[in-house]
Amino acid sequence: LAEVELKLPEVPVLHNAGVDSAESVEALRDLLVRQLYSPVRWVETIEAAVARGATLSIESGPCKVLAGLNKRIDKTMTTMPVYDPATLDAALEAMANAGG
Repeated sequence: LAEVELKLPEVPVLHNAGVDSAESVEALRDLLVRQLYSPVRWVETIEAAVARGATLSIESGPCKVLAGLNKRIDKTMTTMPVYDPATLDAALEAMANAGG
């Protein structure tokens, strides 16, 4: 990972190892490595996202596990599962309407 050229994302990305976004490329490398062996702090990550103003999240995959978890963590956040072209279109429309 030390030899891979990384750039900070244009939008903040919360990492579940530290429940924060990286402020530097060095911090990003550290967070990516820590995510390999650290417990997933999902409840704290969703709470932090909501505290930063997130109202919509997208779950990519064949199940709706995170949508159910997120609903129990914070009812103000909508989580849209994306598992086929129709649900992708719906999620993209919701993001456009949310200003995302």
